[in-house]
Amino acid sequence: MELSHLIVDAVWRPSFVLKYHELRDHLNPHSGRIGPPSWDRSFLNPRNRVDTLDTTLSRWRIDGATICGTCLFVVPLDLLPDLPPLRILLYIADQTELSPALRHGLDACVGVPLRDPKAISRLGLAKHLCRALDHHCAQSPGFLDRYLKLPFGSRLIFEDITPDVADMRLEVERDYSVESKMETLQFLRQSWSDVSPDAWPPAVDVYDLRLVRQLNDSVSLVEMPGKSLAIFKAASVSLHHTYHELHFLLTCPPHPNVMPRPLAIVTKKSAFGAKRGVIGFLLRHFESGSLRDILPARQRGGTLPNSLKLRWCRQVASALAHLHIGGSFYSDLRPDNVLLDSEENAILCDFEQRGNWYEWCAPEILYRQYAENIRARLPDRAVNSPFDGLLKGFAHSHTLSASACYTPAENPIEARNRAWFALPPIAQEKAVVYSLGLFVYAVFEGLSNVQRNIANQFPIEPDVEFPTMRRTPNSIKNIIQRCTSDVPDWETTDLRSELSRVIRVDGLLFPETRTDLPHGTQATFETVMASFLKFWRTELARAEKFLELPEWETGNYGQNRPSLREVVDALESLSEDLN
Repeated sequence: MELSHLIVDAVWRPSFVLKYHELRDHLNPHSGRIGPPSWDRSFLNPRNRVDTLDTTLSRWRIDGATICGTCLFVVPLDLLPDLPPLRILLYIADQTELSPALRHGLDACVGVPLRDPKAISRLGLAKHLCRALDHHCAQSPGFLDRYLKLPFGSRLIFEDITPDVADMRLEVERDYSVESKMETLQFLRQSWSDVSPDAWPPAVDVYDLRLVRQLNDSVSLVEMPGKSLAIFKAASVSLHHTYHELHFLLTCPPHPNVMPRPLAIVTKKSAFGAKRGVIGFLLRHFESGSLRDILPARQRGGTLPNSLKLRWCRQVASALAHLHIGGSFYSDLRPDNVLLDSEENAILCDFEQRGNWYEWCAPEILYRQYAENIRARLPDRAVNSPFDGLLKGFAHSHTLSASACYTPAENPIEARNRAWFALPPIAQEKAVVYSLGLFVYAVFEGLSNVQRNIANQFPIEPDVEFPTMRRTPNSIKNIIQRCTSDVPDWETTDLRSELSRVIRVDGLLFPETRTDLPHGTQATFETVMASFLKFWRTELARAEKFLELPEWETGNYGQNRPSLREVVDALESLSEDLN
C-alpha cells in the first residue's frame, strides 16, 4: 500500500480502529487512489507525464518538508540574502489526491517519510513545485513584494498538482493566528515574576534577521545583526509551547549539557494594529547538528569509540538529573534532540514538553497516550463505546487535580501532554529513566532511532531494533535492562502471538512477514489494512490489561528502575575502556 499523509496519520495511531471503515471506503478501487490505473490516469499515457523537472534556472529552493511531505519549506532565492524568517510555508493536498501517474512520476509517496533535506529537494515533486512557483512569479510580477508583507506564518497552497505547471493555481492564505495571539514582551515580563530581571536577553525585530535555511516548520538558521549565526525557534501551531520553552530556558539553572539561555527574544509588529508581540527566540547554533544522523554515520565509518559513546550518555544522564533536581522532567528524549558542540559534548535541546514518539515511551506513558488518542477521536456524545473501560481507566490522574480527574483547569501544556503530567513526580522520574535506557541503547548501537517507524525515514535507518543488542558491552547492557525494567511480560500471554507489525519499505507499507506482496492490488491493500487493525486491537487490549496492575491506583510505576542519580553513578563508575 502506498504511503500518504492521510494514510500515515490514520494508521500510525490507535484511533485507526475508529477510522478503519472510513479509510477503507475512501481508498476503495473505484476511487482510483489504489489499484491499477485506467489509461486516462496511467503513467504510460503521455498526457499524464511531466515534460521536464529541470530546475537549473529555478528561483526557488526547497529546504525540507514535514507533515508527511504535504508541508514544504520553500525559499524565494530572489529575496536572499535579505529575506527575514517569516515562516511562510508551502502546503499541498494529500498524496492520494494526485493521479497515479503523478504519484509515480514525482516520487510523491517515496517522499512521505523522508526527513533528509537533500533527499527531499531531489524529489520530482520538489522540483515540480519549484517550477510551478517560477511560473506563478512570472505571471504575477508583484508577487514577491506582496510575499514580504504577509503576516508571520502565512501559507502558500497548491490545491491541485497537474502535469503542466501552468494549470496549477497558487492560493495565498494570510494567516493572522500567530500575530493575533502573541503576547507583548512587557506582558511576559510582568507575568513571569520568577524570571530574574538580569536573565532577560535583548529583543530583536524579526525584520532584522536574515534567513539562511529553514530546518523544520518551527526552526530556522538565521543571521543576526553583526553577521553571526543563530537558531530562530518560532511559534508554529502553538504559541503556548513556544512561551513554555522560553520560560523554561530563562529559569533553568545553567548546566553544561543543557541548551544555554536564549541569545535574544524575537518580536514582530502585528500586521493589523500596533501591538508588538513575541513570536520566538534565538538560540546558540551548534554546527555539528544532532546525534540522530551523527550516530549511524560515525558507527558505519568506524569513528565512534565506546569511550565517546559513554561520555555522551554520561552527559545526557547528568543533564536529566539536573532537570529533575530543579523540579522538572524531560519528556522528549531521543537522538535528534541531543546536539553536539564544537568539542563533541552532548547538549540537550527542545523543551516544549510535547511528549515523545510511541517507541520511546514507558508503558505507563504509552498506554495513556493510546487512550488520549482514542478519546480525541471519539464523537463527543459517543455512548457504549467498546473503549469505555479503557477511557475511564486512563482518566485517572495522580497529579492534575485534587479530584484525580481531568478538569478545565489544566493548562494547554498539560492538556497536550497528559500522559506525563498525570503522573506523580517520582513516576515522572522513572519514566524519564526508561527513555534514558533507550537512549543509551541507541548510542551504543549507533542508531538514529530505537526502531524503524512508518512515518520517519532518516538518512541511515536502524539496522537493528530494541531490544536486540549487537554492539553494546555487557556492563552497558545491564544498565539498559535496569532502566527499561517493569515492562509487562507479554511474551507469556496470548496477546503477543497475535501481534504482527506493518513496516515501511521506502514509500510502501507491508505486513512484516509479507513484504513479497504485489504492489497496488486490492488484495494487498486489504491485507495491510487488516494487519493494522489486528495490531492496534492487540495494543489496545494490552493497554486495558495494564490497568489491572496494582501500580495503577498508586501511580508507583517503575519500582525496579533506578533513579536518575543511580544511573548517573552507574555510568560514572564504568571504565572508558569498555569491552
